Amino acid sequence: MAISGFVITLERAVSRRPHVEWIRTNTPFECVELSAVDGSKMTDDEVAAVYQRQIYSPRYPHVLKRGEIGCFLSHRKAWQQIVDQKLDAAVILEDDVTFDSKILASAIAFAEANIQPRDYVQFQVREIGNAHRVVAQNQSHSIVQPCPAFLRTTAQIVTYEAAVRLLEVTQRIDRPVDAFLQMTWDTKVPVKVLLPRVITEISQTIGGSTLGGRRKPWLEKLSVEIMRPIYRAQIRYRSARAS
Repeated sequence: MAISGFVITLERAVSRRPHVEWIRTNTPFECVELSAVDGSKMTDDEVAAVYQRQIYSPRYPHVLKRGEIGCFLSHRKAWQQIVDQKLDAAVILEDDVTFDSKILASAIAFAEANIQPRDYVQFQVREIGNAHRVVAQNQSHSIVQPCPAFLRTTAQIVTYEAAVRLLEVTQRIDRPVDAFLQMTWDTKVPVKVLLPRVITEISQTIGGSTLGGRRKPWLEKLSVEIMRPIYRAQIRYRSARAS
């Protein structure tokens, strides 16, 4: 399996351009820049064409920010590139990652040897422990399948078949991309994780998050704090039933 790569970056994030070039130069695979969808520039009609509340169950309890919509569409853009270019698989990176090139090369080689046709394999940016079902392992790396899938889309390998399926089921969206990927009972795309951690997220050292969004009023913040654990419990329950 030959693996290519994309690094997603906003055109307006000019302060990140030197780091994007560092990523492209230091990845152990061919990596090209992919211009992100800027949610802040989307019109109301453009948002309405792709975003709708309560498509899937369990209901996502929060209204998406424009930045979250743009982030989702940026990942869809990367999935579309995989399909259009008929790539076996691609590493999709956001522009706030750093890594040791030799360690990443070892992890990629292990993944290439063990990845399955419809896999979506995350490179998590925090340690997640080993209490998960192991699907492949050698002396240096392992691939595990957590239940439920973990959040974050900082770095991942997406296979051709996974990209095809994800494009099919995301023509309209109702939650952030990482929350959607947790719903493997609907996507039919298994989300796995490569261990140990080989990617570090450094957004705070290169200008902070580019998602943006308004400051929430206190009543909305209270609602978020109440609904978050309920939603997470629903995801855990559905994931356990589907596993």
